[in-house]
Amino acid sequence: MKNNIVIAMLIMQFVFLIWIAGTPTNLQDFVFAQPLQQPLQQPLQQQQQNAAPIMVAAGGGNGTGPLTLFLPSKIEIKTGQSVTWYNPTTVGEPHTVTFISDNTTYAGVVSPLAVSNTTTFLPLPPGSNNAPMLLPNKYGTNVIIAINARTFNPTVIDSTGEVMSMNPNANYSMVGTEKYVNSGWFLPKGLEQAYPGSGNAFTVKFEKPGTYNYICILHPWMTGSVTVR
Repeated sequence: MKNNIVIAMLIMQFVFLIWIAGTPTNLQDFVFAQPLQQPLQQPLQQQQQNAAPIMVAAGGGNGTGPLTLFLPSKIEIKTGQSVTWYNPTTVGEPHTVTFISDNTTYAGVVSPLAVSNTTTFLPLPPGSNNAPMLLPNKYGTNVIIAINARTFNPTVIDSTGEVMSMNPNANYSMVGTEKYVNSGWFLPKGLEQAYPGSGNAFTVKFEKPGTYNYICILHPWMTGSVTVR
């Protein structure tokens, strides 16, 4: 009887050793662990992709052959994604990204403005070959021809007509009801000093589905569109 028990125990130990020898020692060898990791990784990768803005070039080329187009000119994104426009031109050629849904808000590059005819303008830097464009006007005023701040600066006119100015290199969340959204003049990075106060990029986060058409106010034949699904 005792011999039978000893033999049975030896057989069980032998079977256990065979099972241990064939058992994977690396957790990665367990097939059942892989499907658990993949669903967790995929949403994270999608979030990282959605967080990165889509890049669009505004212009390009050089002083000999500048490009006046958006590349790509048409893009399609998801709701909540952002688009960043940048200027890759090698010379100080400014561009804008301007959305106009109400044509009455279209802004010219230069504007006539009335100032007192006693106002004195000094060139900067002093002694430089600069002078304002002044025209005589009625009622003790002159008309000065100046750059329109609503094209030069990042500007938004909302659905009620309220005007909001933003800083250069603005990040704006568009809800789709705005009458006018403008990037302001932006130049290649490092060349902003050619037009003090300008930027070098503009980012928009699109909050609502739709098709958003835009132009460069400085080069109106430059057109583009963003379709938001």
